[in-house]
This record gives sequence, structure tokens and C-alpha cells, in this order.
Amino acid sequence: MPQLNHQEPLRHKKRKLKDMGFFLFSVAEIIWLSFGYLVVFSVTKLAIAIWWKPLQIAKHFQTQGIAGPPYKLLYGNSRDLEKFMYEAASKPMKHSHDIVARVQHYYAHWSKIYGQTFLMWTGPTPVLVVGRSELCKEMLGDKGGIYGKRKWDPAFKELIGEGLVVLNGDKWAHHRRIINPSFHTDKLKEMVCCMVESTANMLETWEKAVKNGDKEVDVSQEFKALTSDIIARTAFGSSYVQGKHIFDLLAQQTSLAAQDVVKLLIPCYRNMRRITSKVKLRFLPFKRNIIRWRLHREIKNSLKQLIMSRKKDLADNHRCYGNDLLGSMMNTLQELKSTEDNRGLTMEEIIEECKTFFFAGQETTMNFLTFAIVLLAMHPEWQQRARAEILQVCGNDDPKFETVNKLKTLGIILNEVIRLYPPVAAALRETFKDTTLGGISIPAGTQVLLPVLSMNHDTCLWGQDANEFKPERFNEGVSKAAKDDSAIFIPFGYGLRSCVGQNYAMLESKLAIAMILQRFSFLLSPGYIHAPTSYVTMYAQHGAQIILHKL
Repeated sequence: MPQLNHQEPLRHKKRKLKDMGFFLFSVAEIIWLSFGYLVVFSVTKLAIAIWWKPLQIAKHFQTQGIAGPPYKLLYGNSRDLEKFMYEAASKPMKHSHDIVARVQHYYAHWSKIYGQTFLMWTGPTPVLVVGRSELCKEMLGDKGGIYGKRKWDPAFKELIGEGLVVLNGDKWAHHRRIINPSFHTDKLKEMVCCMVESTANMLETWEKAVKNGDKEVDVSQEFKALTSDIIARTAFGSSYVQGKHIFDLLAQQTSLAAQDVVKLLIPCYRNMRRITSKVKLRFLPFKRNIIRWRLHREIKNSLKQLIMSRKKDLADNHRCYGNDLLGSMMNTLQELKSTEDNRGLTMEEIIEECKTFFFAGQETTMNFLTFAIVLLAMHPEWQQRARAEILQVCGNDDPKFETVNKLKTLGIILNEVIRLYPPVAAALRETFKDTTLGGISIPAGTQVLLPVLSMNHDTCLWGQDANEFKPERFNEGVSKAAKDDSAIFIPFGYGLRSCVGQNYAMLESKLAIAMILQRFSFLLSPGYIHAPTSYVTMYAQHGAQIILHKL
């Protein structure tokens, strides 16, 4: 009988272990090599993004004679911008309209060194600052989709809504086509009674306060409440109470988002936010996020109930959805559904448009009205001239749509206010493809900033009195107001993307100021601090306190 070799199974087992060890070593080696490759790849990609690419872009512009503050690794010029921002906010200024050095200190400082067109950096992102008005017209007049709104941080989108203000391309065109009819003349005429009613309620409160001896009011806070009330009435009409509740929720959501936006406007914070953006902290169940989710859910449910209610009324009574903003939008959707090439808006899109209308309609108009009253208080002779015209045209009756258009003096005053203190101090676009602007070759992905405020105060364009309040410069119309024909006056944008609600904002502002001037005269309070500041919009940093006198 053959003898059994007891060593054979043991040798076989050792061989298997040896093979397995070699296999595991090979797998580990592959993993480490892959990891090493990923590290090298990531580091290389990061180095290209934050070092090599910015240097190449800077060289690209330098060969065209365009310089700017030197790029600093990772931060770009963010620390300088942050320093300018804090310096401006730390101290008020004298009662002057020469505000560029405070509001756009970066432009006032660097344009003296590098000229009207220069390159700066927010982190590794190139920003071409263009202060030449003829180039602004060329860019804003773009019809080929070369320039569009940049990709917004989620905090900005939450603040202003993902509506017309931030959309691009076909989606923007589709929303614009739907919303535009809501601001036609016939719709605006129907909104006048709501605007007058809200303003009358505010003025009644002022009259009671003055009667009780409290003559000082902060008009920035008063106009915040007024514009919110007007928006709720004009947007939701007969559903005003439900609409007010929705806008109250939006105001809470806006307040939360605004805190994040203020941080994002600090460039160094924004750069760190970009680095950590992949963590998606906004999706984690932190306290602020839980509140944010609850508000969004309640807003969506409230608006959905409102829309469903209007659909039910339409089915029961065979009438239109209403003549307010929401109803006009829904009526337009009804018409669009009858054609093959168009579709309506989703529930989410309607929510975002309401949010955009709330922010844009309240924030910008509130600050416009605030500075209008401040300037009229600084220049009582123009306050008297405007009041005389209003009393001549309207008497003591509330202004109407037809009479508002006859208030020429008030019209030129508001044009001068919005020139000196534009609600949006700068316009920002991004190039979606390689292009040229005034002979300047601009690579895709470059942000282009138009310093609207600085151009409005440019003495070469508007004359040596550019920083003075002189409404008479608009006596012969906007086209002849400036000294130089190339000057661009764009209080509500320019070209295809001009503000859809500009007539709404001007109508609301004229009505409110006309009604105030009919009932009150006013001066600046001794406690007023002149500190115009711009973050998302231009606003009075320390409020706008005035002393009222009942006429």
C-alpha cells in the first residue's frame, strides 16, 4: 500500500496562503497606486485651477494692455476687497452725494492706477471691470446669449429666488414671455387702488404720531412695511390675507438667507465656502436648516392651496383667475396651454417667481423711496417745487394713473435720485463662450462687472456737477441729460434683460411720494447718519430718520 504523505496538504495550504498574501499585497498595491494617482491628479487639478490658469488668464489680458491688482494664490484680491468693504462700513460721510469712494471703493482706488477697464480676482475667478459706457451698451445689448447671469450660490438663490433675475437662455425667455403681460399698462392701472390704499394707511399712522408729538420716523423701516403691503395686495388681490401670510413667511426666509449672503459678500469667507461646497452643509439637519425647510414647505403648501382655490373658483364660476399678479400669471398659463409650443410653469417655478418678485419688488423699491425722501429733505427747494406741481395737478385728491404721468417735476427728481443712488450699484455678467468686447478678447468663464454707480458719477460723462443733485439735467429727457452722448443711464437695466417691473416700481414710487408731499413737509433728523452702503442692493446703513411737519 502506498504510504500517505502527511506533508502534502500542509505544503498545499502554505502555497494557498502564499498566493493569497501575494494577491492581497497586489490589491493593496493597486489601491495605494490608485490613491496616489488620485492625490496627484487632484493636486495637479487644484494647482491648475488656483495657480496656472489664473496666471495664463492674467497674461492673456496683459498682452492686450489690461492690467490690474496682482493675483494672490487662492485669495486673488479678496482680502483687499474685504478691507475696502469694512473701511467703508466703519465710518459715515458728510452730507454729500459724492459716494463712489464709499460704496465702490475698489473701483475708485484701482481705476486711478489701472484705468477704467482692469482685471481683478475674487479667489481664482477673473473679474473684468468695465467702466466704459460704450462697452456696457455693447455687452448689455447682447442678443446672442454670450453674456448671462452667473451661477449663484444657493444662499443667493434662496434670498432672491430662482426667477427671472437669475435665469438664462430659453428658460429665461419662457418665463419672461409668461410674466411680461402682468406688467402691461392695463394691469398697472388696476394696481393703483391697492398702492394708494396701502400708502394712505401708512400716512394715517404718521398723522397720528405727529399729533401725539412724535415727529421723527425712520422712513427706511416705514417703506419696508409699505412695499411689502403693496406687493401682497398687487400680487394676491382678493386673496390679500393669504398672500400677506405667504410674504410674511418669505420675509422670514429672506432674513435667514440674508445672514448667509452677508457672509458670502466677505470674499475670504466666500472662497472658503467654495472649497467646502461639496460637503453640502445645507442638507444637514442643523437648526437653521430645519427652520429653512419648514418655511419652504409652508410657503409651498400655502401657495399650492391658493392656486388650487383659484382653479376651483374658475371651474365653478367659469371666470378668469383674477387680475392681480398671480391671477394674471395663471391666466397667461391658461392661454399658453392652448398652443403646442408652450407650457405653463410648475408649482416650484411659480414659487420662485413669487420669491423673486417679493425680493426685487420690496428691496429695490424700498431703498429707492428711502433715498428719494432723504434727497428731498436735503434739498427743500425741490421738495417745494414737487409739492406745488402735485397740488396743481392732483389737488388734495389721491393721485390716479393718468395724473401721475403729468407729474414732470417729480419724474425728473426721481431720475436724478436713481442716477445718484441706483438701487443696484453694479451689474455682473458671465461670458458663456470666448468673445470680444470693444476689441478686448475675453475667455469663456470670465465675469464682467459694470460699475453702474461709478459711471453715473463720472464727470467726463455727466459734467463737473456729476456729484450734485440737479434734477433739471433731465428736463429735456434722459437722452439729453448727460454731457457725453456715450453716457448710459440704466436704472432698470438695458436691452433684452431690462427689468420687467420697472414701470411698476416707478408708478409705486411716484404715487407714494406724491401722497406724502400732499400731506407733509420734512427735514432730516439731527440723528441722521449719511452712510449709503451696497451689498446686494444700495441701502442706508444706519436708517433714514426724518422730522415730519403736517401741512
